[in-house]
Amino acid sequence: MFGAMLGLAGCDQQGPMEKAGEKADDAVDEVTEQGPMEEAGEEMGDAWDETKEAGEEMGEAMDGDGNK
Repeated sequence: MFGAMLGLAGCDQQGPMEKAGEKADDAVDEVTEQGPMEEAGEEMGDAWDETKEAGEEMGEAMDGDGNK
């Protein structure tokens, strides 16, 4: 019995269910990767955050110069 189990453990052939599972895994990987639109959106979000921070810093600097 142990010998049969050992022989099956070394088998590299894939059954139809294992092949289908790998295809499903590949499809999920393709969907979850970022495309050019997602990357552009993230870059726009980062630029907005930087602009907002710069505006806040400028506002703080103007409030601190005594010209109220």
